[in-house]
Amino acid sequence: MSRATATLRVVEYWTDKGTHVIFPVERSSKVDLMSDEQLISKYGNPEDGAVMRIVP
Repeated sequence: MSRATATLRVVEYWTDKGTHVIFPVERSSKVDLMSDEQLISKYGNPEDGAVMRIVP
């Protein structure tokens, strides 16, 4: 599960290219209902590579 503060949700994962990706998303009721996979699909950069492991 991603980490969250009062205003941000932080998603962290590793890709098949060995890239360590960390990105913040501003929290909202919609964002709070999304899974990490959904957030990565919506806000992640496909050029970083395919998701191999999401950091809990």
